[in-house]
Order: sequence, then structure tokens, then C-alpha cells
Amino acid sequence: MNEKVDPITVGIIRSHLVSIAREMGVTLRQTAYSNIFNEGSDFSCGVFDSSGRLWAQGEFLPIHLGALQFAVREAIEEVGISSFEEGDAVLLNDPYRGGTHLPDLTAITPVFFSGEIIAFAANRAHHADIGGTVPGSFYSKARENFQEGLRIPPVRFVRRGKIDQDLKEIILNNVRVPREMSGDLEAQFSSNRTAVGRIRYLCEKYSLETIQLAAQEICNQSEKRMRTKINSWPDGTWFAEDFLDNDGINPKPIKIHVAITVEGDKLNFDFSDSDEQAIGPVNSVRGMTASATYLAVQAAVDPTIPANDGAYRPITIFAPEGCLLNPKFPAPCTGGNETSHRIVNVIQKAFAEIPYGPKIIAGDHGSSNNLLLSTNNGSDQEPSVFYSYPEGGWGALDEKDGENALFSIVGNCKNMPAEALELTMPIRLLKYELRQDTGGAGRKRGGLGIRRDYEILSNSASLSFVADRCIFGANGLAEGRAGGVGTYLIDRGDGPKLASPDFVSKGTQISLKKGDIISQCTAGGGGYVKPEDRNENEILKDLRLGYISKTEAVETYGIKFKKI
Repeated sequence: MNEKVDPITVGIIRSHLVSIAREMGVTLRQTAYSNIFNEGSDFSCGVFDSSGRLWAQGEFLPIHLGALQFAVREAIEEVGISSFEEGDAVLLNDPYRGGTHLPDLTAITPVFFSGEIIAFAANRAHHADIGGTVPGSFYSKARENFQEGLRIPPVRFVRRGKIDQDLKEIILNNVRVPREMSGDLEAQFSSNRTAVGRIRYLCEKYSLETIQLAAQEICNQSEKRMRTKINSWPDGTWFAEDFLDNDGINPKPIKIHVAITVEGDKLNFDFSDSDEQAIGPVNSVRGMTASATYLAVQAAVDPTIPANDGAYRPITIFAPEGCLLNPKFPAPCTGGNETSHRIVNVIQKAFAEIPYGPKIIAGDHGSSNNLLLSTNNGSDQEPSVFYSYPEGGWGALDEKDGENALFSIVGNCKNMPAEALELTMPIRLLKYELRQDTGGAGRKRGGLGIRRDYEILSNSASLSFVADRCIFGANGLAEGRAGGVGTYLIDRGDGPKLASPDFVSKGTQISLKKGDIISQCTAGGGGYVKPEDRNENEILKDLRLGYISKTEAVETYGIKFKKI
């Protein structure tokens, strides 16, 4: 390390940079219009150097953060770093130019100091609608990216501090909720302006040279810690595979396969034995695949290692072009966030095979559970689009039951309160509960999924969903059982029935009327070690709490009926 930057200063600057990314998120949450931002926190924020290398990030959605660096680099390349002026900012969502899927819009702002670009502030946030065939832009029948919504390449959306109104009008005229979109875009760029001011303050306080040297050391420290941990594992190659239910068009299951090679202090991920790119919208673009891999590694190796460019240096990823995890344009990919869950699950499954390797949980519920309800609020009002992405069960550990009702590891979203939903939408939340018997049985039980029932209060509405884990449950470990699967139901007054009988976890523009009830049921987590080894007191406690049924207690865990 350069002697000009002492370890204490490096530590202080590291905390400052993380704090800046966190403050970006607070600004975004507090100034946004949509419930997705201000209640669900479906966004991420980070600070990058002038080349697009990640310095620091806030504790928001992990699945956005590894991919953000691709977006920043694309913006630098396409716009040209020499053409940026102070006050400029870039907007993009193109999945094949550093994005993830079309509803995720990325705002990128250069930070000038003494007349030169020294850093970039960037955030990515999920919008309620980006146009396309269906409200909410999750079209389970999409065969090409053009059907999924408006594609925005890296364009200068803000010039010298002023939003380009012509570009803004083009975007707002292609979405179903323009007022909400307008406010949320303003919030994204406001978030970046917060970072610009804070980074300049740091440079004035410590000097630009000190900040740059400290940031370099921060990344080097993350790299060293990551390599040290990997180097403690045995060399070798381990394999695992898992399946998506289907792609929404072809009912055939879709395989994701990984070969993980540990070679000294390096990790290589080879996805070449995965299926070819799908016809339907579950393809995972390069940035999404990288993000899923990075977050799985960080969670397994050491979550306390600061996530930055250095932490990712020991990792290489190979996914051949044209496969599910690196599709060719214009393959549809809005449901790629479902595939990102399965990438994490399959990596964790392979990690669990490494002797003296990382501590791994059994599979989690493995889905974003994307559900979209669109209602008409009247002829003089824009339609409402409700996006629901609730939690499910986590997998068990060797000494701990899985957590109930948590968002998957790829996300760090918040619970959507009933009050926020009912104040803004003609929908009533009738039921919100844990799902009995969905935790995979084992010596340690998997966590439970949830059920949410929505009653339609408007005269008409439509339902679309792109989810997963409705056919293949979360894997158990060491003879633990798989978690219970999810399901999507509609009750039109004659009892609940599958909303999409042919595909179960994917449905498109299903017509609804006033009084219809939609049940969104998420999957549970996998169990750990065979259920016969579970402590009897723990089984009886689960029974008292309603986590398991009498049938489960007797038939799966072997409890004698007289004890119940």
C-alpha cells in the first residue's frame, strides 16, 4: 500500500463510500412515487471509479449489483467518456448492453472533480411497467425481446443538469403508468446527485489522490480475503444441476448445470452443459448470470468481505453464447430473474459437495414470484399496475431450521404492506399467511412459503405471472427432503383452480372480474438430513405452531398418534 494512505484512513474512506451508496438508496426510497421503490425497495445503488470498476455498494438487491458494472462500462464505451459534461447522466435498460431485464432501468451519473471525471454513481430500479405486450411487462409468451417492452440503449438522458424532455416523452408515451414512471425516474437521478455531492466532499477533505489510492487498497483487500478463503478449499471440480419448471411456451423442464473448479485461489464456473437458450422469456443475460454467480460466491465464502471489484477478481465464468445463461439477441429475457435464482441454487448445491468447503444452506424457494395485476381505474385515469414479488422459505442448515417467509438470496426486498396496496389499488388483501407443510422435512426443517389472497374490487382486471418452483421443489441436503412447491390459483366463486393449468408457474393476461380471488402461494425451503433424525420436541412444537400438519407429523416424521 502507498505509504501516503494509512490503514485507518483506508478504513474511514471505505465506510464513507459504503455510506454514500446507502444514502443514495435512502434518497431513492424517500423521493419515489411507486410502492415498488418506497415500500418494496426493489433497487440497488453503487459507486464506481472512472473505468467502471465497483468501489462500494449499499446492502440492496444483490442481483443488480454485480451487473451494474457492465452497465457503467457500456455507458462509458457507447457515450464516450470524453463527451460527458458536468451535470450529464445516462439512462439504459437494454439487457444486451449491460442491463438485466427491461423493467430494470439504470441511471448513471459521472462525478467531476477539478474538471475531470473521477467516478460514477449508478443505481438500478425496477419500474412497474416498461410497455410491451402485457401490463407490468412480464410476458410469459414472449418469443423475442421486442415483445417485452421499450428497449433503451445507453443515452444521455440528462444534459448539463436538465432532463432531455424529448427523450422523457418518448419513454412516458410507451408505458402504462407515465405519472409513476416520471416520478421514479426523477428519484433515480436525484439519488445519483446525492452521491456526486458526497464524493466531491470526500475529495476536498482527503484529496483526490488519497481517495483513489484508498479505493485501490480497499479492492485489493477484498481480493486478498477472497483468495485466502478459496485457497483453503481442496482443489478439484464439483458438479450440480437443477431445473426450471418451463419457459412459458414449451412445457419441457429447462436444465441449469454447473461445474465449479477450485484451482488454488481461483474459482471457475462452467455452465456449458446447461440447456440452450429458451424460446420463452427465462433467458439470463450475461450481466444477470454474473451477478447470480458473484452473490452465490460471496454468501458462501464470507459475507463480511466488502463487495467490490476486488472481490470478483478470483472468479471466472464461462457460459457459451447461445445457451440459457448467455443468450443471443433478441432472445426474450424478462423472466431471467427466475433463472438467476436457479443459478444461485445450483452453485450452492455444488458448493455443498466440496469437502471442508463453505457452509451451505439447502435450496431456498428460488423464485421472485413475479405477479402482475392490472386494473382500470376509470376512463379518465391511467390504469394501475400492481407488482407482487413476495417471499418464501429458505433452506435449512445443519444446526438450524430454514427461515420462514424471506425473500430469496438474490433479493433484499421488503414486505409490501396491505395498507399500501389497498390505498393505491382496487384490490383487497384477504389473506396473508404461512403455508403449512411447505418446509422440506429433515433433521432441520426447511422454511415455510406464504400465501397471499387478493380480491379484485374493480369491474375488470387482468393477471399475468412469471414464476417458478411450482413443479420442482427446493433441493434438500444430506438426505433432507425437497421443499413444497408453489402454486397460483383463481377462485371465481366455484372454488380455487389453477390459474394456468398448462404451465402452472406462468400465465398471461388472464381476465378477471369483480369478486375474483387470486391466490399467490410460494414455495418452501429444502430440509437438512433425513427427517427420521428430527428431535421429537421440535416436531411437536412445529405441530403446535401449525407449521406442519398431523399427517406430516405421523407419516413423514414418524410421531406416534397418541403423542399428538
